[in-house]
Amino acid sequence: MERQDFRKELFRIALELGCEAAETYYAASDSFGCEVLKGEVIRYEASKSGGLNLRVKVNGKDGYAFTESMEEPELLVRRAMDNANSIESIDAHPMQGKQKYATVTKRENPLLVMSIDEKVALMKRLEQVTLRLQPELVKRVAECSMDTEQGIIEMDNTLGLEARRSTSLSVGYVGAVAQRGDRVKDAYVMRFGEEVLDVEAIAKESVDKAVLMLDAAPCDTGRYDIVLKNESVANMLQAFSNIFSADEAQKGRSLLADKVGQIIASDCVNVVDDPFHPIAPRAFDDEGTPCITKKVIENGRLTTLLHNCKTALKAGVESTGNALRASAASSVGVGPTVFCLCKGEDSFDELLKKLNNGLLITSISGLHAGLDPISGDFSLSATGRLVENGVATSAVDQITVAGNFLSFMKSIQAIGNDVKPLMMGFIVTAPSILVKDISVAGK
Repeated sequence: MERQDFRKELFRIALELGCEAAETYYAASDSFGCEVLKGEVIRYEASKSGGLNLRVKVNGKDGYAFTESMEEPELLVRRAMDNANSIESIDAHPMQGKQKYATVTKRENPLLVMSIDEKVALMKRLEQVTLRLQPELVKRVAECSMDTEQGIIEMDNTLGLEARRSTSLSVGYVGAVAQRGDRVKDAYVMRFGEEVLDVEAIAKESVDKAVLMLDAAPCDTGRYDIVLKNESVANMLQAFSNIFSADEAQKGRSLLADKVGQIIASDCVNVVDDPFHPIAPRAFDDEGTPCITKKVIENGRLTTLLHNCKTALKAGVESTGNALRASAASSVGVGPTVFCLCKGEDSFDELLKKLNNGLLITSISGLHAGLDPISGDFSLSATGRLVENGVATSAVDQITVAGNFLSFMKSIQAIGNDVKPLMMGFIVTAPSILVKDISVAGK
């Protein structure tokens, strides 16, 4: 059965069987991924997927059923109704009605129109360039890969909702491995969209980072003023992103519960959730709510949490357009669109001059095990460089930075203008920042 006809049948049957309303969420994607090692393709994935999630309202309760086959509509409706009837308590989750959406313009992405052979050739070239930059030290590449995806999302319901959007994303990675004697260091670099085409720049950044760390050693334990490099700032913001979810706050799992309107960061800190960011723009969220650009933190003050329709109803506010589904088969949650720490006026070099003496932290790790999103405490492995008289000098590794996220946010003294995006499930953009008085464990 054609998808449009299947959807109409679902709605007709659902209403005839006594459902108060019905809604479908359809998502399909065409994805490709490859990885090259020693000039050979070691990973090659090309797939298409699609599925439809039916939601029905029965006696004020929501029931869901998922299918990849556009057949047997009555069976799908009855499965969703059975799931609704099995729920003991009513937890109201409104459906959107007919909406108007802003026009979204997406920038062209040359990787998406490349042939598979061209994509593989690009990754082979990236590996070759990486290996020839400093061949005496870089003998191999740990990873050289690309992933692209294009898809569509369609939402419809019996209340008049009709929402359509296309999705696309492409990302490339390279990880150079440098070795001198028994000492081995690697460094990974990620790029989005057309930036993946600049293989020389990607390779050079990865090689330079790996080679620099060959001479790294722990610094003395103590408290340091630090400059945290943009990618690490984005990692930190992504790791703590759940604390901005109203759903997590309402479940008692966010340290920002009941803090809307309060100062939670330095007055130079502004965080925006930007659904219209050119890297991944969208006009509506995964419930069909029109998206809006919103200031989550304004001059250090928490102005809003992120809401879907369900959490907004509980809080007595409007949805912020942050309903999120991991896939068509998953339930509706809450999450950022493109989460942005707004840039400041200082260049990266100016941040180092303001720091004068301290540490430049270029990478952090252990984000899943080393932080507690409920308390805000973190203890993370880090690497970087000493900074003396405003100049980055010797490399530093095997250190741990520790603190509390809110205290960390309140200790930010200056923000750079060197914004960099990072994708870890969703996209975060952030510049480098200067932070005062951070605990560092070294030698």
